Amino acid sequence: MARTWWNRLEPRPRSADTTRSLEARVHDPLWFLTRQWQVGEFQGEDAASPAWVQIAGLFSTIDSWNPSGATPKPFANQAPLEALVESEPCTPDLATAVELGQRFEAMLTEAQLEREIVRYRRHYPLTADEELTPQEVDFEAVRFLRVCAGRAINGIALYRDKKPPTETKPEIQLLEKFRDWVRSVYGEAFSTSDAPAWRPERLEYGVEVAATTPHGTRARLTAHPGCNGQFDWYAFDQQPGYLPGDPEEPEPFRRSLLPVHVRFTGMPNARWWQFENGRMNISKIDNDPRELAKMAVSDFMLIQSNDWFMVPFTQPVGSLCAIDTLLVHDVFGGNTLIERADRERCGQHAEEGEATESWTMFSTTLQGVNNRVADFFILSPSSVNATQDGQVLEEVRFMRDEMANMVWAIEHTLENGIGMPWAGHERSLTKAIREALPHSDAPLAYRLQNSVPEHWIPFLPVRTDEMHNEVALERAAMMRYGEGLDEKEYELIRPCGRILRPTGLPDLNLYQVREEEVSRAGTRISRLIRRSRWIDGSTHLWVARRKSAGGGEGLSGLHFDIAVETRPEVIDE
Repeated sequence: MARTWWNRLEPRPRSADTTRSLEARVHDPLWFLTRQWQVGEFQGEDAASPAWVQIAGLFSTIDSWNPSGATPKPFANQAPLEALVESEPCTPDLATAVELGQRFEAMLTEAQLEREIVRYRRHYPLTADEELTPQEVDFEAVRFLRVCAGRAINGIALYRDKKPPTETKPEIQLLEKFRDWVRSVYGEAFSTSDAPAWRPERLEYGVEVAATTPHGTRARLTAHPGCNGQFDWYAFDQQPGYLPGDPEEPEPFRRSLLPVHVRFTGMPNARWWQFENGRMNISKIDNDPRELAKMAVSDFMLIQSNDWFMVPFTQPVGSLCAIDTLLVHDVFGGNTLIERADRERCGQHAEEGEATESWTMFSTTLQGVNNRVADFFILSPSSVNATQDGQVLEEVRFMRDEMANMVWAIEHTLENGIGMPWAGHERSLTKAIREALPHSDAPLAYRLQNSVPEHWIPFLPVRTDEMHNEVALERAAMMRYGEGLDEKEYELIRPCGRILRPTGLPDLNLYQVREEEVSRAGTRISRLIRRSRWIDGSTHLWVARRKSAGGGEGLSGLHFDIAVETRPEVIDE
């Protein structure tokens, strides 16, 4: 029989008076006084602490957005800006076609029309056409077809067919219900077209938004997403001039707020006898004289933090805010009017003769106006820190090869016929290049060039502007020689993914990337699924592209004018 024991210490006060305990007397008060003098606590100023703050200003809203050069679309704050700008159609694949077909079969069964399932399977068969299985060799798609061919409806073909094989009213209503469900889940269409805002020559999105400024004018702002594809406040730049049209009336506001001390996680508490958590061990901080940032943070949290305050101000999402008045009331009854730190740089029509080196932060740049910033702060309708990234469906890595004097676009990951990621090198292994050597008694044979993996797509430098000496990287193609073919017969190796086959080009066979977009560090473009919740509680799911740094330079091993052996050398043992 086990016994459990607990020990607990309980204080027994001798009186109900807590005055002596609150006095917190010490045996050596002189030590505390000298310690305060040593750390500089007696070097104070006759300054007051802020008691409350009055803020007055104007709010305005973003009213439209559009891809660069396209027709503006109204913006009603109905979704994150990323979901509107980056969303592209889903790629048709066999798995999605079967899933949609099974959905329609379930709807037929629920409507007691099971006898029509066989007719729809026969009219919309599941086959390995070029659209659903674009890859040349895709064993996953082949195995999938062996199971599902003849047993499922091609839901994508059923969704697209405007003339269904029926004239009965119940089936027509059921088809309309099915199409409405597909549009609500997958969007408007299944295709391989790019998002309208995607700029393939820049490998990034280009978008503009129109908004009413807080001071009653309509402005145009360009946005450039960050490394995670998010449109935060720093992604926007105001264009010079103003847009025509009647601006909306800005919304004035006036608020009274209580300032609080500036704090961060791990700071020591400012109050006496307050227990602290163990997230940070301050005694273990080892400040090296060369670590200026660590020394500044330590000085702030131990000495200067009591002198810094912040005002918790809230701003509606998707709005522009201009603070006209910031009045601080202190505990001594004094009032202090705080002006903008960047007032000399603020505004599009600021005089050029004034000083322009003032400090600024969280400011929107005015393009085309030297060293000027806008007089408002934009809280972007972005899903910053609220987006979940799914699996990468496709990834292309641009890499410089100085030995071959070209750039390679490596299709590291592709989307196979069932909509799942497929390693690019597996495609290369399934169709390994086998050189056709002539039958000759000569020990060596001449080759114009050797082979590289098939998922390596070359981009060659071409001059696009003779006057300004501008260079672009143009997509080319390697040659594949078939086994047993004549030496003059070949076929070009084309990319299989969507990233290297953009659709928004005047000539689909001519694809050029700006030379500065591929640095020595390389560039990585990924297609992935993103999910986010918006301020109204709605869920948004879309396929987007993300641009990031690559893995540096590489070596393809491509050689020209080489001699290869026609027969292996026999070594006598």
